[in-house]
This record gives sequence, structure tokens and C-alpha cells, in this order.
Amino acid sequence: MTLVRMVVAVAWFAGLASAADKSITASVVNPLEKLRPDTAAPEKPIKSAELYAARNEFEPFQIALRSERGDAAGIDADAGDLRNGSGGKISKQNITIYFEKFVNITKPSLEGGATGLWPDPLVPRVDRYANEKRNAFPFTLRQGQTQPLWIEVFVPETTRPGAYSGSVDITAQGKLIETIPIHLHVWAFTLPATSTLKTSFGLNGGTVLKEHRGRYTDDEDLYDLTRLYQEAALMHRISTNGGTMIPPKYVPGGAVARLDWHTYDHEVGPFLDGTVIPPDAPLHGAQATSVDLRTPGTFGSPDQQLAYWRAWVKHFREKGWSDRLFLYLWDEPAIADYQKVIDRGRAAIEADSSIRSLVTVPLNKRLDGVVKIWAPLVNCLEQKPGFDNFCMEAPPLDAYASEIKDGKSLWFYQSCASHGCNAPGGTYFQGWPSYMIDECGAGNRVMPWVAWKYRIEGELYYSMNEAYGRGKDPWDSVLLFGGNGDGTLFYPGRPDRIGGHSDIPIESIRLKLIREGMEDYEYLALLAKLAGPKRADEFAERIVAKPYLWDSDPNRFLAVRQAMGETLNRLASERSEARGDAQ
Repeated sequence: MTLVRMVVAVAWFAGLASAADKSITASVVNPLEKLRPDTAAPEKPIKSAELYAARNEFEPFQIALRSERGDAAGIDADAGDLRNGSGGKISKQNITIYFEKFVNITKPSLEGGATGLWPDPLVPRVDRYANEKRNAFPFTLRQGQTQPLWIEVFVPETTRPGAYSGSVDITAQGKLIETIPIHLHVWAFTLPATSTLKTSFGLNGGTVLKEHRGRYTDDEDLYDLTRLYQEAALMHRISTNGGTMIPPKYVPGGAVARLDWHTYDHEVGPFLDGTVIPPDAPLHGAQATSVDLRTPGTFGSPDQQLAYWRAWVKHFREKGWSDRLFLYLWDEPAIADYQKVIDRGRAAIEADSSIRSLVTVPLNKRLDGVVKIWAPLVNCLEQKPGFDNFCMEAPPLDAYASEIKDGKSLWFYQSCASHGCNAPGGTYFQGWPSYMIDECGAGNRVMPWVAWKYRIEGELYYSMNEAYGRGKDPWDSVLLFGGNGDGTLFYPGRPDRIGGHSDIPIESIRLKLIREGMEDYEYLALLAKLAGPKRADEFAERIVAKPYLWDSDPNRFLAVRQAMGETLNRLASERSEARGDAQ
């Protein structure tokens, strides 16, 4: 979740010193701005980062560096502890500094979009996973080019509310050239570690392994690397589906299936139990909000399939995980496939009526008897005026009310329909939420706001590491289905590229902004709890008018979040005082 209160609305560069021969400049920039190498320096500077955050929240900002008098070698950045006047501190281990690398975009995702270098991969100075120094720092600042850094502060759950101060030091060849003050205001409320908005983002462990090793090596590598990526997703408030894609060992039998759960439970159980993130790491205790029912490709008979599904339901009930289990019944079925969807859905119901089958379609009568989780495109929540034929079968949104009343769920997802499939999208595709690199920051962040406005329970996304599976190294190209970054939110952090000794996932700016949106959603959910849903709705409506019409201005977007945080801080403080809680 992000807010940098800017002293000046858009201006963001500050001189590093008052000397007339000063050649390097730095500035604080809010995280919704995407800074490209040719981004020019404005006239008025912002000289410090003013941050506001809840406990158990990530709060990022950017520092943009620029040299106008030749290349500047040996540029580095480091942060110290944040401290308050009462001896409290937020350790520097909770501050991560990233070098923003650029991706060369040769074809825009939307008509009229800009090509050239866009920021996206974030290479950490010292990573959170192996705590290793990587090779992005120190670096050479090229003359006349803007180089942004991404700074991420995590506020531990045990932090006392109040004001904390610290700084980021910028050095050149080991000499201090600028200190960027950080003023962090910790609000008196706490975000939950487990996300309120459910998610299920695809992750292919086999592809992860090949991205890092070039080929399949062994099961140990498969499980270790998959777990690392899934943990990274969970630390960004995202639950995954797929994983290693290996179902529990299964011995076909009669009416009762014999499954060996040992390896599967070792892989998936810590995510469902909330033990995968270690105690000293951010969001310790976070649990996955969903888990997919892995099914072998074929069965010897329909009875074996029923027995297999029944074994899953029984095991998940015993483990206390059944509320998050779903069967991905069919992905984007064509009308010609509906009978197959119905047959498979009826089989799932026959196996156990509690199985929650998800299909990526809008509500329709033909499938109503077998679908438990409707997951339409975000484009199909409301028809965009002038394009009534895009979602011909999509019903009015209020048609889902009776389904939800009957215990079914409404999820949604975005696809290449947000930008145009296999070609730069035209007029229709303007304005939809999008996870593309060349989308504005607000466009990457707004999906949870749309979810709140339309009372959507969960979000599906087809993949977080699709590029390599399509024959592309993400470092070279992430253009898929006409979109830059479609289905690819991670880059493979191989030591030969990023330094260090161990492999890690490299997060994208887009993944960070998705987490910001997920944390925005927590603000809305907490506000609804403390002041009623109507009050939360008032804030959501200041951002989202329609799924295709929302406020993309970074300063207005962050101002709404700021006002919401201040409201929550006041309500939480009043409640704490009424209870006599010690601060």
C-alpha cells in the first residue's frame, strides 16, 4: 500500500547540494509514477519522503537520480533504522532498496502507447529471501538519463503508532553525496496478514525450474524453487494455483481412492496453515486464501474420478482447509464446450456437493446448475457504452445477487481483453484495469478497488510466470497476447544475472502495485467494519465510477488513500482510548 505525501503536487527533483558545480540530482517520487530514462527534471524539488502506513503494511516510494555532467560511477544507496523519540525503532532490515531495471517495449499494449524503455524488474540491493548482496549496486549513472530506485519500508505488526525518522544515504565512489530524510507516520491500526480479498494467481513450478536451471533437474529443485516463488507471492498478498502441479500419489481402486498425501501436504500445507513465512519475515502467519483441486489428466473410469474427488474433500475437511478448496472446472469455455462443462460439473456434484467449481464465464442459465464460483472478465461486469457486443451473454450485475444469496460466489479476472489480444488495443480497450508494463501505475493498482465497489469476493489471474513457458526469457521480452507483461509478474533471479549465490524471484513494479491495491482493499474492509459499508463505499466511489472509468491521477488516487487512512487512524485511536489500551 502506498502513499508518499508530496509537498509539491507533481514536481519531484531536488538538487543534491547548493554548490553551483553540483552535477547529480535526486528526488523523491510517489510509487504510482513510472519513471523512464528520458523523464525530465521539473523545476521544484521534493526533498524528503513523507510516508504514512498502518502496522503490518508495506509502504514504498521512489528516489530518482540524474546526472547532467557526464557519467557518475559507483553510485550506491543504503538506509538506516527508523527511530522515534521514545526509543522505538523499525530496523533497517525492514527497508529494501531496489534498482529499477528497464524493459524495452517495441510494440505498445494499447494504440497510441509509448515504446522504448519502461521500468519494471526490481533487483534488490540485498534480497529478502537469501539476504544476499546482489550486483545492481553500485552502478553507473548515465549522463542525461533518469535512474529510479524503489524503496520499500515494512512496518512490523508490533510497531507502536507514532512518528519515525531515518534516511537513505546516496553515495558516489564511497563518498556521501546526499541524505534523503524519511518521515514515517505509523497509524494506530493493523492490517491482517491474511488477505481479505481472495486471490488465485497461476504459477507453473515446472516453468520456474526451467527458467532457473534451463531444464528439469530433479524433484528437490522443483519443490524448492516453486515454494520460494509461492512464498514471494504470499508476501505480496497473493495466493497461487498450480504450484508444482503434482497431485498426491494415487492408487486407482474402487469406490474408495487411496491417496498418499505426504508430499502434497509438505508442499501446500504450510501455505494453508500460515507457517510458510518465518517469524522474522513480513506478514508472518499469512495464509493462502484459496487452493486448487489438482486432478490427474485421466481416470480409468467415472467411479475412480468420483472416488478421487471424494478423497480430496475428506482430507481437506480433516485438515481444516475445505473452505478454500475449489475445482477449476473449465477455463473460458466456448459455447460448443458447454455440455462438457455440464458433464464434468455434475460429476463433481455427485462426488460431493460441497465441491466449489469455478468457471471463467459470466452468469448464464445453461451452466447455473454446476457453477459455484462465477468468474467473469472485468470487461463483462458492465458493458462499455458503444460496445454492446463484446460480452453478449453478460447479465446485469445485480443478477448475481440471488446466486450469492444461494451460497455461490462472484470472482473476476482480467485477460488480454484489457489491452487487446495479439495487437495493440483500440478505443474499446482504453480504461480497463491492466497488469501491463506500459499501463499507468493506477491501472496496475485499481483492481481491488473495482472488487470492493462491485462486491466481488476474489480475483483470478492466469499466470505469474507465463513468458518462459511461451519460449521467451522474461529479461529479453515479456510481450504476450499483445500485452507487455501479460501473465508475467516475476523475472528469474539467476546469480549469473543478478549476482549473489542463490536463485531468487525478481519482483516487478506491477506486483508491488498489485499489493498496494490489496492493502487498499484492507483499508476499505476495516473502514466498513468500524464505520459501516456505506462509509467505505464513499471512498471507493471517489476512485471507481465504472470498471472502465477510474481515477488514474497519482496524486488524487493517493489523496483518497490518505484520507481513508486518517479516518481509520482516528476511529482506531478512539476505540483504543475507550478500551484504555496502552500505546
